[in-house]
Amino acid sequence: MCLPILIGLPWILFKYRRKGGTGAYHPTWSHSNLAEAVIWGGSSVAVVILGVLVWMNTIREDPYKHTGANPIKVHVVGSEWKWMFIYPGKMATVNKVVLPEHTPVEFDITATGAMQSFWIPRLAGQIYAMPGMQTKMNMTTGDLAQLEGFNSQFNGAAFPLDKFKVDVVTQEQYQAFLQQPRKPWNELLSQFRKVAAWNGPQIFDAPPKGWWDKASMNPEMATEGGAAILPDAAPEQKKIDDAIRDELHISQNQSQGDAQ
Repeated sequence: MCLPILIGLPWILFKYRRKGGTGAYHPTWSHSNLAEAVIWGGSSVAVVILGVLVWMNTIREDPYKHTGANPIKVHVVGSEWKWMFIYPGKMATVNKVVLPEHTPVEFDITATGAMQSFWIPRLAGQIYAMPGMQTKMNMTTGDLAQLEGFNSQFNGAAFPLDKFKVDVVTQEQYQAFLQQPRKPWNELLSQFRKVAAWNGPQIFDAPPKGWWDKASMNPEMATEGGAAILPDAAPEQKKIDDAIRDELHISQNQSQGDAQ
C-alpha cells in the first residue's frame, strides 16, 4: 500500500515542478467513480481483511479459552520471590510444576506482595498477576521436556531467583508424582509467609478447600507483607545477595563450558 506513494510522490513532484516541469496541470479535471472505487475501495478492502485476520488470531490466543476438554487445574500463587502451585484436593508444591504430556491445563493465578508476571516461554505466553485479583492461563502441554518458568516482571531484590521448574512427563510419571511423600500444609504456609526466596522445590499436602479463592482476595493469608525493597543490612537481603552471586557464578561457568 505504501509503494505507490513512495514511487508516485517523487514522480509527481518532478513532473509538475514550477520550472521545467513537462506535465500539463488541469485543476478542473472531471470526477471518476472508477478512480474513487479503486483508490478508496482497494484500501478499505485491505483494511477489513487485515482487521479480520488480526481479530481471528487474537481470539485464538485468548488465555481464558480452554484448549481441550477436562483440563488439569492448577492454582498458582506468586510471591516475593517464589511460586506456590496447588493441585486442588491432591497436593501443593513450591517452585515446581509437573504436568502430563499433550494435556490441556488451566492455571488459576494470583499474587501476593509485588505484582508478578507468570511465564513458561516454551509452553505459553506471559500473563500478569496482581494481589487481590484472579486471572487464568489455559494451554496444552507438548512433548516430554524439562523446562523453566519464571517471573518476567522485575520486582525487586531477589528477581534473578524468581524461577520454577516445569517437567512435562508421561501419564504414568504424573500419577507417580501425585503419590509422592509430602510435608504438612501448615509447614508450607508458615515458611511461605516468612522467607523471601525459596530454597529448591518441595512438595506438601493440599490446602483446605477454598483456600486459594480466599487468599486471592486477601493476600495477607499467604504473606506477612514482605517488601520488594529490603534494607541493605537486613539478614534476609544478605541471604538473597549470596544466592544471587551463586546463581550468577553457576551461569557464568555453564556459559564458559558451552563455549569450550
